[in-house]
Amino acid sequence: MALANLMRIERVSAAGRAEIGARRIYILPTRYGFIFATLLFLMLLGSVNYANNPAHLLTFLLAGLASNAIYLTWRNLRGLRLVCKGASPVFAGKRGQFIVELEKSDRERPAIQLMFEDSEPELLDLHSGSGRHARQLSLSPMPRGLQRLGRLVVSTQYPLGLLRAWCYLECDRPVLVYPSPGEHWTPEGEEGEETLDGDYGSGNEDFVGLRNYHPGDQPSRIDWKSYARDRGLNTRMFSGQTSAPLWIEWHQAPGANEEMRISALARAVIDADARGRLYGLKTPEGVIPPALGPVHRHQCLRHLAVCGSDDA
Repeated sequence: MALANLMRIERVSAAGRAEIGARRIYILPTRYGFIFATLLFLMLLGSVNYANNPAHLLTFLLAGLASNAIYLTWRNLRGLRLVCKGASPVFAGKRGQFIVELEKSDRERPAIQLMFEDSEPELLDLHSGSGRHARQLSLSPMPRGLQRLGRLVVSTQYPLGLLRAWCYLECDRPVLVYPSPGEHWTPEGEEGEETLDGDYGSGNEDFVGLRNYHPGDQPSRIDWKSYARDRGLNTRMFSGQTSAPLWIEWHQAPGANEEMRISALARAVIDADARGRLYGLKTPEGVIPPALGPVHRHQCLRHLAVCGSDDA
């Protein structure tokens, strides 16, 4: 039987929720715990050798405290409920932020540590009756693609630091890593084309999407609802404002290899979105029809992120 099948791993639900069960917790002494156990053994030898009753009393008192710490360390994790929220898409070479939310606890849970196997640990204290606690785990820079982070490790060394209890969570929340944008370049057909109305400030036909706000845009065109939701200042685009579709194509992209071409295409997508151009994307993996807005930008960058992989 494989080692992975022998491990007791807590799995999250489809909604990302998990509760640490009693049989999913591992516990072992820390370095200080081994030192403490060695000192207790030496104290016991001395107490027996010299028949010193106060030394016996101190030795067994400390042993009792250590035994009680085993239960308290285990209890600090048992029943802990959390939600794996996932991470927003990030560009290759940048650090992502994975959000884990710990739900309301019926008792205090000090010194809870969260980390992925290759990320920086995050330490927090849960107070009794408090609301949810959201924590961001800083992820190491990753290559483009749909990256799976592996197991989330939840651990504690409360109360004495003599023992460490931990639990593995199989957190099925992959992180989408966009390609790193390359240098600026101009796709064919981008230069010299005017909008149907000659600018981006007129047109009263069907709504087709949003673009980033440009100084001078009419206030009536600004999408105040998205601004109120902290999505930045965007201008609404209508069909009367759009130019002939710009096609960002694989064979036009500069680059000596596949990764350089993908980076160049990512840069062209970002630039076209920033200018509010109606654009589409063509690669050997497929075609994305022309459109506008943040959703279309995400769709194009995701297509490039998984290009050439099994997730495409």
